[in-house]
Amino acid sequence: MIAKITRGARAGDIAAYLHGPGKANEHTYTIGNVRRSGGVVIGGNLGREGHTDGASWAADLREAAGTRPDISKPIWQVSLRAAPGDRRLSDEQWRDAATIMAERMGYEEHPWAMVRHGDDHVHIVVSRVSDTGQVWHARQDFRAAQSAATALEKHLGLVQAPRQKAPGRIRSSQKTITENQQHAAAQLSERRAADRAEFLELKKFADMSFPTPPQPGRGPKNPRTRQPPEATPWIREQRPERGFER
Repeated sequence: MIAKITRGARAGDIAAYLHGPGKANEHTYTIGNVRRSGGVVIGGNLGREGHTDGASWAADLREAAGTRPDISKPIWQVSLRAAPGDRRLSDEQWRDAATIMAERMGYEEHPWAMVRHGDDHVHIVVSRVSDTGQVWHARQDFRAAQSAATALEKHLGLVQAPRQKAPGRIRSSQKTITENQQHAAAQLSERRAADRAEFLELKKFADMSFPTPPQPGRGPKNPRTRQPPEATPWIREQRPERGFER
C-alpha cells in the first residue's frame, strides 16, 4: 500500500480534480459494468456514497473549515494505491482500509470522504477542522501514514510496498558527504590564508608606527670609517627593583 499526502486551502479544487478526467484521462470508475470518466464516492462519514460529483461533499468540508478561518490549509488529502501486482480490492475492503486509516491518523471525527479511481487506488479528503471548530494538526502525518499503510497491508494480506523516505530527510550518499567535507576544508584553508594575510598587513603597519629601538653596537656605521659609532654605555639605576634599565 502506497500513501501520498497533500494539503490545500479549497475543498472545491480537490473535488473538481478527483471527479474530473485527471491529467491524462486516468480517472475512471465502474458502475454496472460500465466504465465512466471521473471518480465515485465509496466511503466517508458524510453519507455521500455513490455520488459522482464532488460539489456536495466539498460544501460539507468547506462549511466545517469555515469555522476556523485562521487555519491556512484546512484540507488534507491522502491517496492510497495498492502495490503493483496486488489483487483488486472491493469497495467494502477500501472502506475498511479507510476506517483504519482514519482511526490511526486521528481524524475519524472530522468530515471526510473517499473517492475511488479505477481498480487500484482511492483518495481520502479530510477537513482538518471539525464541525465544532476542533483542529486536527496532522503532526508527523507522513510518518503516521507510512505506519498506517504497513498496518493495512497486514490487515488485508497485501504485498508490502517499499516505504518512502520523508521529504527533505533523504540520506546523503558517501560521494555527497565527501564533497561536502572537501568544500568545508577548502573554505577553512581560504579563511586561514586570509587571516594570515591580514595579520601580516597589520604587523607591517605596526612596525612602521612603532619601530624597534636601535640596539647598542648595532647602529648605523660611520660613513667615513665604515665602523659603527661607539656605543653609549647604559647606566643601571640604583633601585631596589632589578631587571629594569633605562
